[in-house]
Amino acid sequence: MAISTTKGTLIKGIVTVVPENLEDNLTLDVLSRTDQKALVEHTGIRYRRRVLDAKASIKALFTPGINKILKELDWDKSSIDVLICVTQTASISIPSVACQLHGDLNFHQDVIAYDINSGCSGFVYGLHTVSQLLSSLDQPTRRALICCGDISSAITDDKDLSVRPIFSDAISVVALENDGGIETSGTFNLETIGSGQNAIFTAETANGRKMRLDGIDVFNYSVSHVPNNITRLLNHLSKPTTFPDLYIFHQANLVINESIRKAINLEKEKVPNSLYDFGNTASASIPLTLSTSWNKEAVSSGWILISGFGVGFSVASALVKFNPSCILPPLSIDL
Repeated sequence: MAISTTKGTLIKGIVTVVPENLEDNLTLDVLSRTDQKALVEHTGIRYRRRVLDAKASIKALFTPGINKILKELDWDKSSIDVLICVTQTASISIPSVACQLHGDLNFHQDVIAYDINSGCSGFVYGLHTVSQLLSSLDQPTRRALICCGDISSAITDDKDLSVRPIFSDAISVVALENDGGIETSGTFNLETIGSGQNAIFTAETANGRKMRLDGIDVFNYSVSHVPNNITRLLNHLSKPTTFPDLYIFHQANLVINESIRKAINLEKEKVPNSLYDFGNTASASIPLTLSTSWNKEAVSSGWILISGFGVGFSVASALVKFNPSCILPPLSIDL
């Protein structure tokens, strides 16, 4: 059990960016009408967002997200100390997307900038990484941006019914600040089950690098390991399952997420989802779901539990203090 505690780092804002173009699973041309309805009922996913410009890079989504969050928080670019990108769909191998954004947006030289090549657990891993980096900096105020998400359609085979009706294009930009305080701001349980590396992977095909997914394996690994990961974290902290204000799971599909919820015996109201309108948005799914469900007036404990799981097979959960200054509904752009 890889339990880790972070101190002083808080999420200050979330901006999510999605392409305007909608793809409707109830009009998916590779399925009959009966199968379309069954798919939506089974996965919980009706609409997905899809980038239409085949030449568009992930930067085209990250850039407006960065500009929007800086404007909303009234943060100057010069105040940013860390810029991390969590993505699996960089259009080029080198340099990193973070370095490209750093140059394009003219951040100052002292910024720590690099990529994390991770999928559905990537936001939680990225949050842990950035929180530790900020706490290590020798200055009174430290700020960071986590850019997470993918253009999953770039690695989707349109004829693959295990992938196309599930995955959606989206990114989130999350702003964090550390005031040097010593109070716990998050406790993480980070795990890797490498035997599941073939549950989700990419393979070279005649049409380029495409995602492959074994639905049974993904289901089995998710329902076997995610509830235990969450339970061990709460037990370590001596917290009951009723303690967090919300549980935000990676948005895999409805069957998987409902199985996890029931395994932990959570009330539906505590486990919102964004599947119907946005599908599986990889590492952006947790902040995206927060952006569509957060209600500051319903806060009790001031803590939420987030859990990402997927490619690797990787599982990461965290109990984090949560009271952002800015959390906006998804921003749609023409791309």
